[in-house]
Amino acid sequence: MPLAAQRPVTQHFITASVAGGSGLGMSANHMIAPSAGADAQIALSYEVLRSGFFFSFGIGADYRLSRFAMKGNMTDHFPSLDRDARQVDYRYVYSRYRETEHTVYGSVPVWFGYRIKDKVYFSLGAKVSMPLWNTYSVSTDMYTEGEYANLMEPIARDVPSYGYYPTVSYAYQGKYNAPTLNVSPMAEIGGFIRMVPGYSLRLGAYVEYAIPVLGNSNTVDLVDYTAVDTNPVTRNRENLQSNIRFNSVLNAHMDPSATAFAGENVMKSMSQFISFGIRATFRFNVTRAPSICMCEIDN
Repeated sequence: MPLAAQRPVTQHFITASVAGGSGLGMSANHMIAPSAGADAQIALSYEVLRSGFFFSFGIGADYRLSRFAMKGNMTDHFPSLDRDARQVDYRYVYSRYRETEHTVYGSVPVWFGYRIKDKVYFSLGAKVSMPLWNTYSVSTDMYTEGEYANLMEPIARDVPSYGYYPTVSYAYQGKYNAPTLNVSPMAEIGGFIRMVPGYSLRLGAYVEYAIPVLGNSNTVDLVDYTAVDTNPVTRNRENLQSNIRFNSVLNAHMDPSATAFAGENVMKSMSQFISFGIRATFRFNVTRAPSICMCEIDN
């Protein structure tokens, strides 16, 4: 009787994926609280499937939005003279300190997975990524005051001729020193959706944990006053707003002039980032038609 015998076929795919979700910066110290951020990814990959197991690798680009906020207030203080040459402890008092970072990475993801009965899959992988572009922005409220040894209370906020300015908003933006290499363990689970012949969609939930392995952190003061006019006769609020600089919490330690946590690292280690969301992977089957062996067996 004639029988048709076919070995498992190895299938090859070109895939394009898009992903999006939420994320959270990690490694913040006790004076900093992370806030919810965002994660977005695109990638092109080559995939091999055989007997339910699949392996893929590719190249991609990732966008990360991270946010941090300072808990409570922060005060920097400096010994100084006022315009009458009297000794004063001059203070900058900050509140509502917020920072947002935007970063774009180039990435190389690698996945191993298993397909269960053509419907459900799960996969594990890892990604190596390097920063291509970044920016950060800081906003905070701040007022200045002076404490005199012969006065019970500081003179604050409402004497601009002596350099004591009311609460106003300050802002700054720039680029931060991002870690040069990140490694991200990844996991994903989901299902397949059949489309037209030769095309399919893999839709799943993913989670990643980005770990920086090369780079620098905690190398600069959080607030830089070097360009600010500190002359008690000529200083003014407009000069302060134009020349004060805020470094990213990802690279900074608290100023030695801070009344609390002086010199302490803002981040316990280089900032890590956990993200989770939904990934859609469009698969194009580029497998050649398999050859079939027709065998005749005599009884």
